[in-house]
Amino acid sequence: MRYDLHPLKCVAQARYIMAMSSSKKTLLMMIFVFVAPIVIGAIMFLNADNLKMGSSTVNYGQLITPPVLIDVKGIQVDNQAADVEKTAREKWTLLYLTPEVCDEKCSARIDLLKRLRLVTNENMRRIRTLAVFPQAPANQEKLEFDNPDLVIGVRGEDSSAFMAQFPKQDENPVYLIDPIGNLMMYYSGDTPDIKRMLKDLKRILKYSHIG
Repeated sequence: MRYDLHPLKCVAQARYIMAMSSSKKTLLMMIFVFVAPIVIGAIMFLNADNLKMGSSTVNYGQLITPPVLIDVKGIQVDNQAADVEKTAREKWTLLYLTPEVCDEKCSARIDLLKRLRLVTNENMRRIRTLAVFPQAPANQEKLEFDNPDLVIGVRGEDSSAFMAQFPKQDENPVYLIDPIGNLMMYYSGDTPDIKRMLKDLKRILKYSHIG
């Protein structure tokens, strides 16, 4: 920029430069006010462990990091090798691995899967429920009648690799698998809080465009 040395023009130019400087400062301040919270939030989320912010501050379920891409080899559905797309792909899948004997606690977990899917209302079509048994359940007909949308899987002789993919099995968890097939979260405890599980699901389904 060329500056004129005439006194009046110098004053005008100085005011113009100051005005431009003030405008830039105002613009930068506005950008900072609006952008800073987003940047800080992202940094805090990405560094939650280092900042000692437990995952419970964001979600109820326990995150699995890194997520595990699930392979369904070793289980059967309808007496056939499980189809990965229809078992752990394309939809959000709530999975329960039943114990050797499906007692009252086991039945309550299966019922939890059904109720959780139902209370998602319009998002029901995006969610699949799956229970994998050590062997075909004796009450399978009743189970299918009571849970018409439940996919029933049975572990085959070569299911050890399949089972090894799932952590914390001693805690009787319900697992969440995304539509790509990634095991990403689980819920354990004697009586998982369905309201808090639903809150997690609603948040995930709201911001996810897959499944």
